[in-house]
Amino acid sequence: MQTVKHKGSENTRENYKGIPIHSGRGVHQRIGEIMQQHLPPGSRVADLGAGDGALSLRLSDLGFEVVAFDLDTAGWRLKDVPCHQADLDRDLSALKSAGPFAAICAVEVIEHLENPRNFLRGIIQAGGDGSLLVITTPNPLDTFSCIAMFTRGIFNWFSRMHYASGGHISILPYWLIDEHLKFLGVRSQEWQFLSPYQHPVAWKQCVYRVLVRLRQMLVKDQASCGHEGQNAIAIVHL
Repeated sequence: MQTVKHKGSENTRENYKGIPIHSGRGVHQRIGEIMQQHLPPGSRVADLGAGDGALSLRLSDLGFEVVAFDLDTAGWRLKDVPCHQADLDRDLSALKSAGPFAAICAVEVIEHLENPRNFLRGIIQAGGDGSLLVITTPNPLDTFSCIAMFTRGIFNWFSRMHYASGGHISILPYWLIDEHLKFLGVRSQEWQFLSPYQHPVAWKQCVYRVLVRLRQMLVKDQASCGHEGQNAIAIVHL
């Protein structure tokens, strides 16, 4: 996946031990913290849409047994982490065959898929009772994204450029993922939001904070209003 430059967005130029991170700023670090909070060392963790392996290596360094899955495995660089070829949009049989897993991570994956609810159904079935699912996606409902929609007619991270070069084809506000999970029988999930927009110019940051406050006051449906942060993380206990 190419690095996508987009005015106002958190960029993806970070790396972990020289491996590019293809997600929002701080997301991989938070995933590691979540794994440590909920799982003992040595637990088996599936990393879906592993890309170049930055998250897989981070989780392995934290003491987890990691198995990676990606559509393209030709450039896989990690010798100690196996990576299985898997088309996450159509066939999760490789995930089911390699299980069981204490946790399944799908970091910045679901927005690339044609059928998000079917994907959620598949990983719920693969995880089974007692496992942990961690799902992240760009948050189209934070204030910066709504400003982008008002001024430019696009949600943040979902421009034509992101469609063409980043493969972002499914816009998923957190409440919609929440409803999908409820439809599939999941009742226990927690949401976290990362990377609120930070403008380097102080007065513009103050204006932005005022706009955030006005939006919170004016929008009655807070579920539609969303939460501040360009990245949404669902923590699901099966």
